[in-house]
Amino acid sequence: MTQRDEQRRETRARIVAAAVRSLVDKGYAATTALGVQRDAGISRGALLHHFPTSEALSAAAVGELVEINLQGVLDELARTPPGPDPVERGIGVLYRASRRSSFAAELELWAAARADEPLRDALLAAERVALGRLHDVIDEIFGPEVCRHPQYRTVVTLTVQLMRGLTVSRSLGQEDQQRSVLEWAALMRGVLDGTPQ
Repeated sequence: MTQRDEQRRETRARIVAAAVRSLVDKGYAATTALGVQRDAGISRGALLHHFPTSEALSAAAVGELVEINLQGVLDELARTPPGPDPVERGIGVLYRASRRSSFAAELELWAAARADEPLRDALLAAERVALGRLHDVIDEIFGPEVCRHPQYRTVVTLTVQLMRGLTVSRSLGQEDQQRSVLEWAALMRGVLDGTPQ
């Protein structure tokens, strides 16, 4: 790699980092190309060279947010001691990871993509790349015994959707979610154990 290639890579990384910071700290509506350009300390031409459209910048930012959020799940897993119930532990890990502002920022981009087809296409491409890793991380959280259950993948898919919904609810002021999390863990355990809850 030449020095020029390295400079390009560093500039691109600076732009993406500035975009991610803005999305996490200010939100999607307040994140602008001009603000990202200023925060990255680059010229308008440099920004447009690396990201000719806002969708391209958003896709790069969501790719970085996905990585940050995957690492956040692994960090929560490392902080959570093993317990007698791997389902309750796993749900707790995912819930605490979903409370991070970076997770809410990722969901904000998805909400914005509902009415923005180019953004939606860019986000789908970025998420597709990370999907396999997300499943690997979640499998690590619950462990091999839980993963072997025939209903495991369905329950995990529903769990991810629940965490997304709880994140949106929290942004609307619904803070008391612990009961819902515990109830979901009991339901998931019941499905995996074959016992009605």
